[in-house]
Amino acid sequence: MKRKYNEALLEAIKQNEKEEVVEGINILVKPIPEGGESGDMDPRLYKSMRIVAMLIKFLPKPKKNQTVLKRIKPMRKMFNKYKGIQLVQEGVTTEYFNVSSADSYQVPVRVYKRTNAGTNLPMFVYYHGGGFFGGSADIVEQMCKVLVQNIDCVAFNVDYRLCPENHYPQPFDDCFFATKWAYDNAEKFGADKNKMAVSGDSAGGNLAAAVTLRDREEKTGMVKLQVLIYPAVNISGKKTEFYQGVDLSKYKRSAKHKKVLDATLPMMNSLLEANGDINLLEEVYLQGNIDSEHIYASPLLDDMHDLPPVLLIFGEHDFLVFEDFAYARTFAKAGGKIKTIVYRGLGHGFADQIGVIPQAEDCMKEIASYMKEIL
Repeated sequence: MKRKYNEALLEAIKQNEKEEVVEGINILVKPIPEGGESGDMDPRLYKSMRIVAMLIKFLPKPKKNQTVLKRIKPMRKMFNKYKGIQLVQEGVTTEYFNVSSADSYQVPVRVYKRTNAGTNLPMFVYYHGGGFFGGSADIVEQMCKVLVQNIDCVAFNVDYRLCPENHYPQPFDDCFFATKWAYDNAEKFGADKNKMAVSGDSAGGNLAAAVTLRDREEKTGMVKLQVLIYPAVNISGKKTEFYQGVDLSKYKRSAKHKKVLDATLPMMNSLLEANGDINLLEEVYLQGNIDSEHIYASPLLDDMHDLPPVLLIFGEHDFLVFEDFAYARTFAKAGGKIKTIVYRGLGHGFADQIGVIPQAEDCMKEIASYMKEIL
């Protein structure tokens, strides 16, 4: 299928990107491809969020004593809907496997390669987003295929178990053991096990960071690069040297988009707000099986010693921007190699909108480029 935008917009993003230093951190700033004023929303995002902003006041408020399944039902429905297009339909093969997790559960894993793939290929293991309770391998399949188009690699798409029907450590184990399976079987796929990147968006970014930490702690030596796309890295909400909580006043808003941003910026924070002293992600994913301040739940709280390079990507209007920027600063302070990319005019969840939002395709190109540099 054809893109819903002119390919010239991809070139505009690349030509107008610029380096900035924010509080000592080097950031590659990606512009809205059509340009605009500081604090503008991307026109594609504005079109959809303008409608959301009008409907917010009519949304039903959660009822007291409502079960968590009922609370997440509308969000799960939203997260399970693919918003992109089938941009890549030829030139990439797909194989399906089931991989044993820690408790012998069979984790579905899709493996993508070019039809004319080379040898000794880098590996890319991906964990989808969706708040730990939504999303699927279907939603991120095009992301993986576009990446394979941009770099000759083997991509592994892990369909881990969802919460609250399952809970920590099951989704985490699914991701770790699927990654270990990919590592152990690299040669069968024509890949080099010493060239492995792990990646994920949102909750999947949390899992990618946590898998990397477990890889370090257990000395398995698998992960050589982590690619974190607007990751949820602080389920605990604990303040740190660089994370002081969410401050809505710090988001840039242009005059023409202020009304919509004022209505929508608090929305996700409101949806994830605490039920007593427990926020939704903690309630859904952890379910009391691990402290929310454990590094496998909140990777931001690690001191980040001896970790592989990071590519960190998020939008300027993302509700996770404060913890993501804190992650970049913490990682840099620890002396790690990190590249941080910020997309102007975008919020959460843009990367899987392949063929609809040009920045999603640009994001895959940046990942491919950094994989070539590091791996």
